[in-house]
Amino acid sequence: MRLTVLGSGTTVPDPDRGPCGLLLQVDGHAWLIDGGSGTVQRCARAGVDPRTLDGGVYSHHHPDHCADLVPLLFAMRVGPPQRSRPYPIWAGQGFAQYFERLRAAHGTWIDPGGGVPITELSLDEEASAALAPGVTLRTRPANHSASALHLRFEAHGRAVVFSGDTGPSDGLVQLARGADLLVCECAGPDDAPLEGHLTPSQVAAIAAAARPEELWLTHFYPMVDPQRAVATVAETGVPVRRARDLDSLELPRLTPTRS
Repeated sequence: MRLTVLGSGTTVPDPDRGPCGLLLQVDGHAWLIDGGSGTVQRCARAGVDPRTLDGGVYSHHHPDHCADLVPLLFAMRVGPPQRSRPYPIWAGQGFAQYFERLRAAHGTWIDPGGGVPITELSLDEEASAALAPGVTLRTRPANHSASALHLRFEAHGRAVVFSGDTGPSDGLVQLARGADLLVCECAGPDDAPLEGHLTPSQVAAIAAAARPEELWLTHFYPMVDPQRAVATVAETGVPVRRARDLDSLELPRLTPTRS
């Protein structure tokens, strides 16, 4: 299992950090997780032709998390070569309606040959789906809007968790327990928190309760001091750092122990 950060920034233009996006690779398969503007290009920089992706998973449908869906599907449509297999998407309830509005605006230009089947996941309780044999997605509702979910990906005894955009959330704590990596937003400062987002002290509380093996902070708005945020979370004893675009973590397969 390999996770690559394709976008560690926000909607605020930054020459070094694009809007949110992650790339998950397992056993020759690859999925795009979210995908703000510029994600398609950064996916190619990470060594994966985005037209060959096995699917997409969305934490929610705000533009800084899914603006590149239209360019991605357009690239699959026009080729060359034109994609002939489906591009499946997993997302929270309401995403299918959102996609139909995109289709109404762009027509067949965002219909690759195999179509775009969408699996919607509950906004009320934990849900799960198989992305491929041996690769499981587990979700819980996030404290945000636009059909927001927390995402946990499991394969070969490993797990990576993505907070998506969220305020304080017991669901995120539950999903992050036992995770090898938690990629967590940290959008607002403690002295001026943003509704539906986390502050450094709130991320620290999640880290202290969930105890992931490692934590990467992302999605800082300019009013947050990254160094102070990292220091605040580090007080929990959980290894933490600020994520950068194209950071990558490879988690080797865990071999079951024999009794």
